Amino acid sequence: MNNLYLTSTFASLFTLFYLFLSFRIGYFRGSPVMKLIFKMDEEIPDTKLQRNVRAHGNFSEYVPIFLILLLTMEILGQSSFNYLLMICLIFLYGRLAHAICFAFYDSNPFLRISGMLCTYLGLGIFAIQLLFGVIRG
Repeated sequence: MNNLYLTSTFASLFTLFYLFLSFRIGYFRGSPVMKLIFKMDEEIPDTKLQRNVRAHGNFSEYVPIFLILLLTMEILGQSSFNYLLMICLIFLYGRLAHAICFAFYDSNPFLRISGMLCTYLGLGIFAIQLLFGVIRG
């Protein structure tokens, strides 16, 4: 039986980072729960809130697709653990770099571009590999 170590590990890591991004938005919006936890003295500019909302939304758009692809790859068992891990780390860097760019910087072209390239690379490699596997039978 396959224990799905990579899917379990990366689903957990992505979920924890997603929660971080969610709490950050709650903080910026002045959530009553966040006011109980953190002291909020400053007014958050709308542009900063919108960039954080976009970082959160973008993360939630790409990660589920990747996890479905990873789960499928692990269940099929046709790729080595190390190969899947390498693609997972590439994708992880991509999502973290892109989210950090939007959440913490006004502009950081390196993080944004490298983040999206690694995101596309991870998704593309798994998608193409799965498609070729289906075509080959």
